[in-house]
Amino acid sequence: MFFGSLESQDWQSVRHWKADDAGVSRDAAAVLTTAGSLTRFLERHFGIKLEVRLHDQFVDMALLEEAQLLGCEPGDRALRRQVSLMHRGSVLFDAESVLPLEDLPADLMRDLEEGKRPLGNLLLDRGLSLSRSDLSVVQLQADGGINGCWARRSVLRSPSGTRALVVELFHPEMWKRLESSSRRYSVRDR
Repeated sequence: MFFGSLESQDWQSVRHWKADDAGVSRDAAAVLTTAGSLTRFLERHFGIKLEVRLHDQFVDMALLEEAQLLGCEPGDRALRRQVSLMHRGSVLFDAESVLPLEDLPADLMRDLEEGKRPLGNLLLDRGLSLSRSDLSVVQLQADGGINGCWARRSVLRSPSGTRALVVELFHPEMWKRLESSSRRYSVRDR
């Protein structure tokens, strides 16, 4: 995985997770639990427009836990995509997507290979509604620079059969930008 192994983390379903108990602000909780396109949510609610930096994209095999969440077999061929989402030159979060190849349309594969747009936007722009399932969050307990960072994972599904496991890891810069944007938007509303 892009972030190292996240399988040993104590993922909590957003159905049972309490932002207040975790000490997370209302805005941060909204980001962690939004069920639609995160990139569109950030743009609409906070004016944060994201750019994609593609790090790597390759055909891989679905790992056991990934396969369980995606409803495929361990070892099935899948496209693994690793990106950073940036705002004004700063990385706000990293994302890794795993998409089983058997249901991946060729035109979507071409768009993903360009590496310029977020996965959710690519699906939505095709007129595909998205459903997000298995949405879980965790505050990472890990060695190194990601210790204490928040992450979320979920499975995106479109009516066409395309599905993707998406893991997003939020950097401290995300919460700084969110707070700054939130203050700007609340001043405008007065």
